[in-house]
Amino acid sequence: MGFTSKIQSHYDVVVVGAGAAGAAYIQRLTESGLRVLAIEKGPFFKNHRDDFIENELGIFNHLWDSSSYEVEGDAFRATPNLGRAVGGGTLAWTAVALRFFERDFHFKKHWKVPAQSSVTNWPISLKDLDLYYQQAELHMGVSGTATVWDQPNAALPPNPALDFYPGSNQLKTGFDKLGYRWAPGRIATNSRPYNNASECLHCGFCRSGCRVDAKYQADKVLIEPALASGFLDLAYECTVVELLTSGDGKQITALRFVDDQSGEELKVSAEHVVLCNNPFETTRLLLNSANDAHPNGIGNKFDQVGRHFFCHLGVVGLGFTEQDLRASTGHNMGNIMSLDPCNQGRDKNYVGGFTLLSLNGAGAGVAAIDPLEHFQGPELQEKMSRFNRALFMVSFIEGLPAEHNRIRLGQSLDSYGLPQAKVEYDYLENDLLALADARQAMADVMTEAGAGDVHVSREFEAHPMGGMRMGNSPSQSATDKWGRVHGLNNLWVGGASLFVSGSSVNPTLTIHALALRSAEKLAKTFAQQKKQKQQQKKDQKKNKQSSLNSERAYA
Repeated sequence: MGFTSKIQSHYDVVVVGAGAAGAAYIQRLTESGLRVLAIEKGPFFKNHRDDFIENELGIFNHLWDSSSYEVEGDAFRATPNLGRAVGGGTLAWTAVALRFFERDFHFKKHWKVPAQSSVTNWPISLKDLDLYYQQAELHMGVSGTATVWDQPNAALPPNPALDFYPGSNQLKTGFDKLGYRWAPGRIATNSRPYNNASECLHCGFCRSGCRVDAKYQADKVLIEPALASGFLDLAYECTVVELLTSGDGKQITALRFVDDQSGEELKVSAEHVVLCNNPFETTRLLLNSANDAHPNGIGNKFDQVGRHFFCHLGVVGLGFTEQDLRASTGHNMGNIMSLDPCNQGRDKNYVGGFTLLSLNGAGAGVAAIDPLEHFQGPELQEKMSRFNRALFMVSFIEGLPAEHNRIRLGQSLDSYGLPQAKVEYDYLENDLLALADARQAMADVMTEAGAGDVHVSREFEAHPMGGMRMGNSPSQSATDKWGRVHGLNNLWVGGASLFVSGSSVNPTLTIHALALRSAEKLAKTFAQQKKQKQQQKKDQKKNKQSSLNSERAYA
């Protein structure tokens, strides 16, 4: 276990999980002068230049292993796409930073609700997040330009767009021929020096961690400054094993966590607790913390904890050309994009849509196991020898939540004797209709861009979401519009667990914006509670003095 300073017995706030959401909470809370303890399961990479390596396999140093979960259903294959380190998934992400559309927050108004789905409207709107999106883009140093999909008068990203790579210029032709509008991607990677960090060097190894910090990595941008402020203590390579509540169950009073190296157990109390784990682990911790006041798991009075789980469906495609496109270099994802298909289902037999994004850089392993998975031996070697002549694309398809798709506790136990998560997840008919449309659209774009021998992968689950969705009704949601768990005064949730629906754009910018908004609310709540306690003490002191004066007068 690592400690950045001596752990105290009590904090204003304990944040569990120091990834994309946790870092945003930490930044806003410490900036407000609150004493914060962050507890992270993974390691702390303090020197990115030395700790990271430009190798495709380097990504596995940063990833959460979901392979230990029990699975029921055909949709979950434990695709490695969640973070496990101080900085979380922002060490391994491809840095596509897109805002949700207004329609995403009002799903039932824009679309019909398909059979089997439990999708509903968010308890907030795009307007509620606009300021926090801007703040998130400034934190991340997003590069990009104005696009046809922006809201009117939307603020531009702080950095100009990255130049197009040769493959992106090819894809423009395909988009144009098919009538898809295109633009440079919105990327949380510096196109010029920004925030005391380098511009992108186009090495192609974004997912293994950026050694020059040109890519937004939350540990460097938000957590290290919070440590320097003196308001943050950090415990890493630790596991939180239980949340403890008051007798009436309305307050989290303390939590227990364990040093994964030594086995030492620690207990700390806090005025507020924020869970920023991934959707599987947030649910698992709450269910494993069941007690007399919460016999079905903390916050689970109405059986909503773990429900309404969903993911994006992802597909990867490649098509070979006769030109050397230097596909092995460049920022990994989204150098060029079309978001027109995000609304494509409106003209088809499904609801929702999908993105079309370019891929570049290191990706030989992805190519071999996804679009080329059916080839082996000399045939695979021949195709891989043409890697730099290929166009590469990825699409994320909007998956929808369902009440029966959920996270429970399984039968297998972890090293501390606690039940592991069980993932129950099947795709809905709507998911598969959108998937088929996305696969065909991707193949068409690459073909019209001049590629032959086109291959599009089967689907993989990406960006797990839901399980603690926001809402106004405790019987239909697990948290309120601020991410506070229904029925508890001081337990908050951050991250994609909160999502009511997932759009088809990458989720990290929205995770960050939601966390900033909720952290601001928490800080204000804390200040009000502190003021009330101070007033109560004054009143008690005044009443005591009045009582003494009365006694003296009587004597």
